[in-house]
Order: sequence, then C-alpha cells, then structure tokens
Amino acid sequence: MCRSPRLGFAAAAVVLSLLRSSCVAIALEDGQDIVVSMNKVWPMGNPTETYMYYDYPFCQPKVVMPHFMTLGQILRGDRLVNSLYDIKMKRKMQRTVVCDKAVTQKDIDSWKAAIDANYMFELFVAELPIDRPFGVKSEVDWEGEVKDRYFLVNYLDFIVGYNGGEVVSANVTRELNLEHLVDITNWKEGMTVQFSYSVDWTERPEINPAQALELQVKAAMPHGHTNMDIHWLAIINSFVLMMLILSLFLLIIIRVVRSDLSRYLQIPDEELSAIEEETGWKLLHADVFRSPKHRLFFCSAVGAGAQLFSVFIMVVLVGCVGVFYQRGAVASAGIISYMVGAALGGYISAQLYQSLGGDKWAWNIIVTACTFAGPAFGCWSFLNTVAIMYGSTAAFPIPTVLLMFAMWACVTFPLTVLGGIVGRHHAMRKGQQEPPFPCKTNKLAREVPGCQWYQSTTTQMFACGFLPFSAIYIELHYIFNSVWGTRVYFLYGILLLAFLMLLLVASTVTVLFTYFHLNAEDHRWWWRSFSTGIAVGGFFYAYCFYFFLQTHMSGFLQCAFFFLYSLLVAYGLALMLGSISFCATLYFVIYIYSRIKAE
Repeated sequence: MCRSPRLGFAAAAVVLSLLRSSCVAIALEDGQDIVVSMNKVWPMGNPTETYMYYDYPFCQPKVVMPHFMTLGQILRGDRLVNSLYDIKMKRKMQRTVVCDKAVTQKDIDSWKAAIDANYMFELFVAELPIDRPFGVKSEVDWEGEVKDRYFLVNYLDFIVGYNGGEVVSANVTRELNLEHLVDITNWKEGMTVQFSYSVDWTERPEINPAQALELQVKAAMPHGHTNMDIHWLAIINSFVLMMLILSLFLLIIIRVVRSDLSRYLQIPDEELSAIEEETGWKLLHADVFRSPKHRLFFCSAVGAGAQLFSVFIMVVLVGCVGVFYQRGAVASAGIISYMVGAALGGYISAQLYQSLGGDKWAWNIIVTACTFAGPAFGCWSFLNTVAIMYGSTAAFPIPTVLLMFAMWACVTFPLTVLGGIVGRHHAMRKGQQEPPFPCKTNKLAREVPGCQWYQSTTTQMFACGFLPFSAIYIELHYIFNSVWGTRVYFLYGILLLAFLMLLLVASTVTVLFTYFHLNAEDHRWWWRSFSTGIAVGGFFYAYCFYFFLQTHMSGFLQCAFFFLYSLLVAYGLALMLGSISFCATLYFVIYIYSRIKAE
C-alpha cells in the first residue's frame, strides 16, 4: 500500500552528479587574473536580512556586473558582483589605493549605523568565501566624558595560498589595527575615505585543492570543533534513551499482540463466538478498514509526506559525501530531490485513494501536488513581498521566480500526475486479483464507546510527539545554528542516524497507541495514526520559540522569515512523519487482521 520504488540511491546519485558538475577546479597560469567577487552584507544577529554590498557607499566599478551563481546561491540571498580588487596568480602586491571616496554626512551615518548593528560583508576570492566586519566601535574618555568612536575597515591585506596552479586558501587579516581602519566618528566638509588593499602569496602544499573549500569554510566557523566531544556524547545519550524506549514498546507490542493472535489461531470456529467479548480489537474486523473522513485530503497528505520523506533522504545521502560546502548546494539538492520525488508522492497517494474506493482521482492528484507547494507558495509570497519592501537580497529576482514556477509546472506537477496514474492502475489491477484489505466492511459503522483519559487523542498526541521529538532535539540545535547562523552543518551521517531513530520511535509509539484504541473498540485510527507527525511538528515549532529567545534576532524582516519558514518546516515535518507513521500502522493493522478467523 505504501511501498516506495527503490529509486532513492539512484536519485541521490543524480543529485550528486548535478552538484559535482559545477565544482570542477581549473588550474591557473602565473599572472592570470583571480576572480574577486563582492557578495552581500548583513547584521550579525540577523543573517537573513541581507543587502547588496554596493548598497553602501563603498568604492565600486563603473559598471557593476553580476557573476555566475547557482540557483541555490540565489535562493539563499547571494548576489555576486565584480570588484575593484585586481589579484593575479602568484603576483604579490604592495598596498595599493583602490579609490579615494568622497563621502557625505549621509554616507557616514549609514556606516555608523551598520557598525552599531555589527554588520558583516562577504567577498569571494576564487570561489573561496571571506567575511569581515564593517568596522569597530570603541569608547574613549575625552576630557572626562566617555564618547563613542567609529572606525571603518578601509584596508584589506589579502593572504592567498596556492598549490600548483590552484588557489587553495584565501584570507584577510582578522587582527585589525590602526593601519586597517579609518576614523569616521565626525564628518567634515570635503571629507574623503581612502580604500586600499595588498596581496601576499604563500605556498600551501598540504592543502588538497579538492578540499580547499571545505577547509576554508571550517576555518571561518567560530569555535567550530570545540564542542564535538559534547556533541557526540549527547548524540550517544539520545540514542541509548531511544533504544530503551523502542525496546520497551516493541516488547509490549510483540507480547500482547502475539498473545492475542495465538488465542484466536488456536480456537476452533465454533468456539470463536463464545470468547468474542473478551477482547476489543477482534470485534472491529468489519469496521477497521472503513474509509476515513475526507479521504481525498488524507491520501493527498500521505502522498505529500512520502514525497518530502524522499527529499530528506536524498539530501542527507548527498550530504554524507560532503558536497554541501558549496554555497547553496543544500537548496539546489532539495529542489532537485523535490522534483524527482513528485512521482513517488503521486504514486502512493493515488494507490491509497483507489484502495479506499475513491472516485475523484484527478482531484486527488491535483491536491497531492498542492498539499505542500500551496502553503509554501503562500508563505514565500508574503516573505518575498517583505524582502522587496526592505530592499533585501532575500527577495527572489523575477527570472528566478519564473524559473521556479516553470520547474513546478513542467517537472513536478507532470511527475505527480504520472506517478498518480501508475499508482491508480496498479491498485486497480491488484484489486481485481484480491481485495485490498483482509476484512470486509459493513455498511453501518459500529458505535464507538467512551474512552478513558489515557486513551484520548490529546494524550496520544502528547506522547507521540514528545517521545520522537526527544530523539532529535539535540541535533536541532546544530541545524538551527547552521540555518540561522554562520556555522555550516556537516555531520550528515549523525543526522541520518538520528532521523532513522526518529522514524523508528514515531512508528512504534503510533502502532502501540493504535493497538490500545482498537482494543478499546475505537476503529477511527486513520487520522490518529497520521496525527503523530502533527504532534512532532508542534513540538518542533515550540522549540523554534525557545531557540529564538537564545538569539539576538530583531526586526520585522528577520522575525517574519524565522517564524514563517519555521512554521513551513514544521508543516513539512508533520506531513513526512505522519505519512511514515500511518504506513507503519497500516502494515500492522493489515498484519493482525489478516491472521485472525473472522467471518
């Protein structure tokens, strides 16, 4: 019913090849120009609030030309443009003036405001990123009065490393002193600011060119590896805890279910009616496979969740080989995986819908294609409008918007339709050979008796949300620091293990509570099994508020991006885990009811 075609590794290989194709290093000859690109600026506390470098009054070329960027780079707000820095391969350069910039009071005020907000700027030297602060602010005691003095970084001393004919490292001295700074505290009539740079080359034979970007990114991370021991200890502790919970639940399920099954498998038919009242779940054989309410939306949600599951698996598998040090590679891999996974989502949704007797199969496919894409489009539309109002590079350019629409309309939607048609016909052929479910369903639904508090939907959602979430909350800290901070996440192997543990715990807890509800003669298990994902998504979004309070994010743009995109991720997580939990529960229910003697 919820089987997935074995295309995960093949699709991951396709994604990997597409990402690798843009990472080919080119050997340079002595004296050949090194591409230096200026990118964007942002406040340290608001990493999403990005602006173009030349929005501030720095020296700029007469003609500002954009450099090539991947789709992932554009989506993450990168805007690479040419610069005035002339660096040639293995050619040292003494301090050279770029320009003498005549500044106004407005220019000085904008620089001072940026320094107050701890603005950073980013540039690329041969595709190696470098980020530095705009300047520094210090307090000085002037004639008994403490005043603030502002210093702007106006001198960059590049230190570039090479191995053979390739650039393998690039740096700008972080230890700022007076020669790197100019005082901009007070503006004077006719004031000019001189910008300059120098270039020094050093041979780095120990750096493999294939690992240059990885080492460059890791070196730029503040305290990137100091807490690795604590990280591993926390992960191991989480896995041990989850294994104990998983073992306990499996023990309960196996012992209870096998006990019930053994009783029925050993009882003759004529004695079955005499003992029927002793158990609850057996009495529901004529109602347990009754179609849920709103089955079209239910099947669409299951299909959309399966698609997102395939996206996550493919992205993590690609991340395990380490290509995500390329800028925007995660976003690029996610988009490609989402398009490829559309066929799986359509297939599972249509197959389940046909098995439940649905007849509006065309609407089912359309709703499946829009279940996640629709809310994502609405969220993006609002945030993109906000970014445009702020003049931020977080706003997508019009060509990128048209490309995204074309990719969805020409690839994602057709693949969803194709998968839906295949899934529907597969279910129809299978239904002609044998019924989709082991028990027939009565026309009239059985009355559901009242339940105890521990059997309520609220109790189930809390337990099914809290226990699986406890398997991943530690890893979320590192992921959030990567997405909403300056660090790069690279422990995809650990993430894969944590995710597999999450699936095991979520599925096991859902199956356990489903059995309890069936034993209480409640046959409404379809949406309840899916609600596990909703519960985990709720805990995830609650964690987002906790993380927000630990940061220095401020301003409407940053807060809107954080909370709305986090809500979208929580929604996607709910669909994904809901789909997996439902599929596990469906297999469980089919298994126990296919092995009892029911008329």
